[in-house]
Amino acid sequence: MILTYDYLETVFAAKGYKWYPDNINLIGIRSSIQAPNTFNDLFVVAFKVPIMPASFTNRIDVQQHFLNVFGYRDINGNTLKEDGKLGTNTMFALSKYKQEINIKKIMVFPITTDPGTYWLNHPLNTLGTAVLVPGQYLNVYQIGYHKQDTSHRALVQTGAKVTVYRDNDKESYAEPVNLKETGFFGINTHRAKSTGETITIDKFSAGCQVFARASDLAEVLELCGFWKVVNNNLYTYTLLDEKNDLK
Repeated sequence: MILTYDYLETVFAAKGYKWYPDNINLIGIRSSIQAPNTFNDLFVVAFKVPIMPASFTNRIDVQQHFLNVFGYRDINGNTLKEDGKLGTNTMFALSKYKQEINIKKIMVFPITTDPGTYWLNHPLNTLGTAVLVPGQYLNVYQIGYHKQDTSHRALVQTGAKVTVYRDNDKESYAEPVNLKETGFFGINTHRAKSTGETITIDKFSAGCQVFARASDLAEVLELCGFWKVVNNNLYTYTLLDEKNDLK
C-alpha cells in the first residue's frame, strides 16, 4: 500500500465518505500491527496547494508565513525568516510554490489512535476506556485548547458526536468490542509532550488521537488555520482501519 492523495480519495469514495477537493482532509489510519503503548498509527493531511490570497500581495512577511505553513523552504531547506524582505531565499520559495499551485499533496505524521496502556488498565469511565470507532465524523473538530489549557493548542471535539468502543477488559491493548457509546467525550487531537518526541503513550491518551511530536501537531494546526474562515472553524476527521479499509 502506497499512500497518495488519489488513492485516499478512491478509498473515501468506496466507503461513501465525503472528500474535500478544495479544502483540507484530516485522516487517521489505525495500524493493523498490534503494538501497545506506541505511536504506530498515522495522521494524514491531504490537500491541493491553494492559491495565495490576493490580500497577501503587498505583505512579504505574510507571504513568507504562508510559504512556511505549506512547507516551502529556502535554498538550504530551512524555514524562511518572516522578516518582510524579498530576498533570494524568499524568491526561491515563491518560485517553487508557483510551480505547485493546485498540486495534490499529502503530509504524514506518527500518532496514536489508541489509548495508552495506563488508561486501558485504569479506565476513567466505569464502562471502559474509549477507543474511537473507525468512521467519518463530519465537522467534529474546532481549533481550540486541549482541556482548556491555553498552552496546549489542539483540535477539540466540539462540533459533533463521536462513537467509541468501551474497552473494559483491562488488557494492555485496545480492541474492538461489542459495547459502543456515542456522544461528546473530549476525543481531541492533541500532542503528547510539549516539546520534542514522545516514545511511549502512557497517560497521554485515554482515547484521544495524539501526536508523538509536538512540532508535527503545530504544523497541522497551521495548515488547518489557513482554512479556518472557509470552514467556520469546523473540521471533519476520518479514521480508517488499515486492515479493513486499505489494501
